[in-house]
Amino acid sequence: MTDEFDLIAQARPEVRAYSPAAKASARRRLTAVPSRRKPYGIAIAGVAVVAGASVVAVNVLTATPGGTGHAPAVAALPKVTNMSASEVLGRAAQAVTDLKPRNDQFIKVISQTMSPVMGGHAVSGNDPAPPPRPDGAVTKPTGQTSTEFRYLYQAKRTIWLSADGSKDGALKTQHLKPQAYPGWPIPEGAYAEAGSTELLKLPTCGYVPETTYTKLKRLPADVEGMRAYLYSGAVNKNPPDARAWTSVGDLLRETYMPAAQRAALFKAAATIPGVKVTAGVTDAAGRTGIGVGRASIGIRSDIIFDAKTFELLGERGTVVDEKEAKSPVGSVVASTAQLQVSVTDTVPKAPDPISEKKGVSCG
Repeated sequence: MTDEFDLIAQARPEVRAYSPAAKASARRRLTAVPSRRKPYGIAIAGVAVVAGASVVAVNVLTATPGGTGHAPAVAALPKVTNMSASEVLGRAAQAVTDLKPRNDQFIKVISQTMSPVMGGHAVSGNDPAPPPRPDGAVTKPTGQTSTEFRYLYQAKRTIWLSADGSKDGALKTQHLKPQAYPGWPIPEGAYAEAGSTELLKLPTCGYVPETTYTKLKRLPADVEGMRAYLYSGAVNKNPPDARAWTSVGDLLRETYMPAAQRAALFKAAATIPGVKVTAGVTDAAGRTGIGVGRASIGIRSDIIFDAKTFELLGERGTVVDEKEAKSPVGSVVASTAQLQVSVTDTVPKAPDPISEKKGVSCG
């Protein structure tokens, strides 16, 4: 059976891929009382934030005046503009800048996210009978009801990442009020953490992620090489072009890509078949820009740029096929907003999510 978090990963955009611990935490949120410590991932424990020194910021793009602070649940499908994907992404490539962090510094990213959470079991007439009981008796299905659920989880996130991956980082999550996945009721458990704030250490455990700044700096800085990299990812059931477009978002979300590689990424993204430009696309902070995206599994995934500066604003997922996405056409089912990216010398002190006991390793 397909994991519901795998479905989320396919329906880009959204936050970084969930770890097994994060998946378990998200599922427990629906039924558990919100008074416990959570593992690192979508849910983390909260303490006060310590401001970092020597901060240099870029891409400070505030929400539009009068904005709602989040993307609308249902929006009219934007119209395709006269600009081509190569033109928009080419201008985005020209607009890139580089903070050039030192290896001993941290990259701090502040963002707002709205991502789908789904799970449970949809009962149909073709469902098999339950397995035999331990005593050998056959259990017949009687009065089965669907336990399937969907809702939109919202959060404001601040993440501190070591530039070279050698130091522990931190993640602060402000859990916002959940929104309805259009066409679905919000399950009661979705409100469990709304209004709370959590902060935890992100231990390296000896692992340097592929999206670490120093690793991203080693990626191809030419279009052909970057395109080959986008298509070199792990094979799954999605078509190669869909996987390549997903990789584009993964390289931009809650990370900071060096200027040369980011410019190559934008130009290479324009060569992926099916990528089109739309106008009037709104990010999670209510800012409207130009979207460049493609459709897959009934959802069009757009990367959004400021219409004047062509700086990156965020991402949005909009339903284009009601049957595939199980939501009305035009529904916004995923959204992010990159609010600020900066470089800092320090990271806030935070509890370790892996263990609070001495002598226990990362495992």
